[in-house]
Amino acid sequence: MHEIRAAQDPAKGGGSPVSDVTIIGAGAAGSMAAIVLARRGISVTLVDMRAKHPPEFRCEKIVDDQLDLIEQLQLLDLLKPVSTRVDRMLVVRPGNIQELRKTTEYGFSYQDFINSLRAGVPGRVRFVNERVAKIRNGEETQIVELADGETLSTRLVLLATGLAQGLRQNLGMTLDTVHHHHSLCVGFSLRPGEGQKFNFPALTYYSERLESGIAYITLFPMGDVMRANLFTYHGYQDPFVAQIRNDPVSALYGAMPGLQKFLGSFERTDEVRIRMIDLDRVANHRQHGVVLIGDAFQTSCPATGTGLTRCMNDVARLSEHIDRWLATPGMSRGKLASFYDDPRKTSVDDKATYAAHYARKFATDRRLSWDLRRIKTVLRSRFNIMEDSLAERLRLLSAS
Repeated sequence: MHEIRAAQDPAKGGGSPVSDVTIIGAGAAGSMAAIVLARRGISVTLVDMRAKHPPEFRCEKIVDDQLDLIEQLQLLDLLKPVSTRVDRMLVVRPGNIQELRKTTEYGFSYQDFINSLRAGVPGRVRFVNERVAKIRNGEETQIVELADGETLSTRLVLLATGLAQGLRQNLGMTLDTVHHHHSLCVGFSLRPGEGQKFNFPALTYYSERLESGIAYITLFPMGDVMRANLFTYHGYQDPFVAQIRNDPVSALYGAMPGLQKFLGSFERTDEVRIRMIDLDRVANHRQHGVVLIGDAFQTSCPATGTGLTRCMNDVARLSEHIDRWLATPGMSRGKLASFYDDPRKTSVDDKATYAAHYARKFATDRRLSWDLRRIKTVLRSRFNIMEDSLAERLRLLSAS
């Protein structure tokens, strides 16, 4: 990314560069927004305190419907070079129901994906490698104060700072915790033991027992290793968490004995990363001159795979409104409300929250109503496998 000269407006910015939009945070949401808006001819400043995104355990694959969104944003070409594609997924449910499902997935390390997005930001975007100390917002112009003393003047601020709270608190925004410590996810890389191999292109294995506190584990190729993402509902202090950190082989096979049939012996190739997730949503966010996108507005449960979906949907919906905002003076909260009230945004956000609660209950709730849901899911899986098998036989007969 290269710095460009922007228009000067001493009355508003004290001689600092002026842009239509200043994006704070160059993670997934901020980098995607910078690319999409700059391609529309909007002048953009992108601010992040890190010149290069460091290793971070977050989203590690894009699947199915998410590919439609990333293609809609014309960003797939930035994902492909740093990812590994898989087209078949072995799905195993309780009762040893196996289905080799057709899919399209890309596995990647989060930092590689973000740094690829950053490299794809158009050169006309000004990148500022500094920490933001404060935001002064108003109906007309927003002033972004940097830690080094520089101030940036802009018409609109996009807050894409993820889980960081400082700037939201500075603006008087509060955090509503929907569910504290909602879920816990674990990630590590592995290879088959000596003389062995994995007999699947990718694997999703659902928990065998409610008492395990596990939703499922998914394994997918990432470069020359297999990446494991385990989604659970344990607390940090649960003995299982310490065990999975120190000895993932014993921990996994103790909690899901049937998994050993598919994995056999394996060796871990990197450290075990653990992340606890709270379900949060920001309040008092309807303010002049500032819009929140991605996790800065609402968090999602990784077990449902909705976090990146929400992020990309936010960028897509923002791009539908911003030209109209910039066409007239001012950036009042009333004008910006069209983004927060966008039916497609509210639908995706609400579905993400619903999916988070549903997934947890499905994996842990012992009431009869949830037993029936689980039985229904197993029966549906069996029916789908039978239907696919019959279709394949008919295809072979018609070809002979």
